[in-house]
Amino acid sequence: MSKQQDSALEVWLDDDLGPPCLVGTLAHDRGQIRFHYERDWLKDPRAFALDPGLSLDEHPFFPKPELGNFGIFLDSSPDRWGQTLMKRREALLAKDEKRPPRTLYAWDFLVGVQDQTRQGALRFRRPGTETFLGDEKMAAPPVTTLRELEAVAYQLSNRRIDDLDALRRWLAVLVAPGASLGGARPKANFTEADSSLWIAKFPARDDDRDVGAWEYVAHQLARKAGVDVPPARLIRLGNDFHTFCVQRFDRTHGARRFYASAMTLLRKTQSEGTSYLELAQFIRAQGDAEHADADLAQLFRRVAFNVAIGNRDDHLRNHGFVLGKTGWRLAPAFDVNPNIDKAEHVLNIDDVDNRPNLQMVLGTAAFYGLGDGPARQVVEEVAAAVDVWQEAARRAGIAGADIALTAGAFVAHAEFRAVARRD
Repeated sequence: MSKQQDSALEVWLDDDLGPPCLVGTLAHDRGQIRFHYERDWLKDPRAFALDPGLSLDEHPFFPKPELGNFGIFLDSSPDRWGQTLMKRREALLAKDEKRPPRTLYAWDFLVGVQDQTRQGALRFRRPGTETFLGDEKMAAPPVTTLRELEAVAYQLSNRRIDDLDALRRWLAVLVAPGASLGGARPKANFTEADSSLWIAKFPARDDDRDVGAWEYVAHQLARKAGVDVPPARLIRLGNDFHTFCVQRFDRTHGARRFYASAMTLLRKTQSEGTSYLELAQFIRAQGDAEHADADLAQLFRRVAFNVAIGNRDDHLRNHGFVLGKTGWRLAPAFDVNPNIDKAEHVLNIDDVDNRPNLQMVLGTAAFYGLGDGPARQVVEEVAAAVDVWQEAARRAGIAGADIALTAGAFVAHAEFRAVARRD
């Protein structure tokens, strides 16, 4: 392979809205990434900017230095868990080859993802080749392998592993199915019996709470509250704690959907100081016109739900959009968990305040196109769904001590109900 081939990637769009097409080239030279569009894509009636920082022009584009890559390509790359696996694999290879470990950068993480499980609808291949990067047949193993995957992920979540032979075996099992996913917790893609693509989120070695069961409880309450969530289920394999399984929403009937995180679409480099109102503003400006009102109402419901259950790790990569025919649609809710480690939300509820308060949520209703009456009805529906959170936790097999410990996440819901009783 020539140096030019090794340092350049064709970027293909392969989504549910049209046939696969080459949209541009991403290149890497002396640590600098650049992108340029294909002229045929710029002339295509369907052409759209892949990223807010990649306007439809012929000149080359360069990412912000602090990011190392463009937002949309970071969305196609692994986050902390996948990066951890890739770093451990590199350290092991370096030891075997008797050399210092290479420092891995944004380019390395992008090219290390398996094609079948890569998030969204962008695919990458070397110029002059016919296969996409990471075209592995077992990138998403069948559901029958979940027990083995959980056991391996549990071991790999240990910060210190001294048995290098065991590490080599574990990475061989998990690095392909696990390397394309965001978040910090151990997880892997798998394929269901109907060929649909799912994510399994496993217990970690240092867990002292049943994190998977709590995510399932949040998922069940969200569905009850009218929040759009994908199919999910809870299973217990070989661990005391549960594994949470959820279907990938960026796949539909075997096709890929073009997905971008809110971080990318709002052109942010961090979430702090950003407000939910900016997500609403984006929907008004660039949302699918046919569904914008419904998506605004859904976003308001989602904000109320996040506040009610204490889903406070609500940063911009935990919100996203999928591309529709005439604009962006709000993606289903994901990574929703009661959080007892944060007293405030990452995102502001109004312009400046990130404290969990349902009355504050009501005060923002007009930004979502809702009057006072409809907004109060939404918040009441959310509160009614969350009323049964302790019962839902017990049904999920969560211990009483864990339930008592997590009560602090639901403080905004408790305060809202207390005010209602006084009134």
